[in-house]
Amino acid sequence: MQNLRFFQVDAFTARPFFGNPVAVVLGADALSSQEMQRIAAWTNLSETTFVLAPTIAGPAYRLRIFTPGHELPFAGHPTIGSCHAVVAAGIVEPEDGRLVQQCGAGDLPLRITGSGEDRWIHVAAPGAVFAGEYPELAREIAAALRHPIAAPAPTAFRNGPCWLFVRLESESAVASLAPDLGAIAELSRKYEVSGIAAFSFVESREFAVHIRCFAPAFGVPEDPVTGSANAALPAYLAHHGLLERVGREYVATQGTELGRDGRVRVRVLDERGRSEIGGQAVAVIEGSLRVR
Repeated sequence: MQNLRFFQVDAFTARPFFGNPVAVVLGADALSSQEMQRIAAWTNLSETTFVLAPTIAGPAYRLRIFTPGHELPFAGHPTIGSCHAVVAAGIVEPEDGRLVQQCGAGDLPLRITGSGEDRWIHVAAPGAVFAGEYPELAREIAAALRHPIAAPAPTAFRNGPCWLFVRLESESAVASLAPDLGAIAELSRKYEVSGIAAFSFVESREFAVHIRCFAPAFGVPEDPVTGSANAALPAYLAHHGLLERVGREYVATQGTELGRDGRVRVRVLDERGRSEIGGQAVAVIEGSLRVR
């Protein structure tokens, strides 16, 4: 029997019970992959992470990320939440506000600014890879979303998960979506995407993008705040010549319709839309996990 330190952290928010929760298990080196998967299924959160010692020199720690059904090479809110947990627990101390996380997607630089409740964590996300453009699916996607979609064509990008991006004409259109989740799940399985990321541009001083992400094929009807999709969106915008609509630094809003009110800072790093995403985080549960 062993007791492992355990956190549940809300990411992309500074307020408990907002943002997107992730379970974080510290000191998990002795756990097998099968045990990690079983724990992830038990927590029943969209992701559970396991912090281990790095296998190479350089990274501060190694992170494995599991959904209830499978392992992911990268996901955004688990990365932000896990970094918050290891720093808050005193496991690592950033050097000049920086550290490196080893994960399935490689060694990812993290940048930490502020401290305590004002701490922001930023990660240079894996480059999003073009996975396909689907103009022929416009009607099928519009039917699944139960709302017309706008140009450009639905386009998929992969940076761990694979999101099929579609643009809507207005923020109110995004907010009003009540999609057919069964149709989205069928479409996701057919075209091997994680789900649909529907967004609009926002004309406000605070936000540039309003986005919602639906992944029912993977047991997530709607993800409250999605780091991977927000990190891949600039690649979609660059692909379609739309980066000037948001600029090189902007804030996206997500989760309002679920009462989660998440905020994601996005910084575009190059012309292809490689990005850094950032957010705040707050631990809402801290204790121990008993594992046989």
